[in-house]
Amino acid sequence: MVLVLTVRIAFVWSQLPDSMASHFGAGGRPDAFMSRAAFFLAMALVGGGSVAAVFAAPILLRIMPRRLINLPNREYWLANDERRDAALDRLAGLMGWVGAATTALLVIATELTIQSNLEQRNLDEGTFLFFLALYFVFVIVWLVQTMRIFRIPDGSAP
Repeated sequence: MVLVLTVRIAFVWSQLPDSMASHFGAGGRPDAFMSRAAFFLAMALVGGGSVAAVFAAPILLRIMPRRLINLPNREYWLANDERRDAALDRLAGLMGWVGAATTALLVIATELTIQSNLEQRNLDEGTFLFFLALYFVFVIVWLVQTMRIFRIPDGSAP
């Protein structure tokens, strides 16, 4: 996704205005502007940092003290090294999905911003809100699934 967006930016770079709309208010109207270079640098730092944090979390969880790990039924899943390894492996997979979904949302938001600036029009707020709602649905389903995955297995002693 990021590679496709990077290629897209390279192709339209010279067509984008020097001062880009970078924030949009109600109705998708631009209400803040920044230079083209500053906009994409900010997107790379904020967006890239957010996604990197999600993907780095499973690595950091492996070195964190158990008391700092917040997990459903933590006492059961972190009771011994075998369960802890299994739980952190599961959590790493789940976090990968969050990273992918977050990346997708950021790529969509960036593409909508590019389109708005290229066409000198308001942001397509309906499309953005649709994908934002879809992201929230994903997060809710993800949370429910995470709770189900980390329930204490039937017949297991804590």
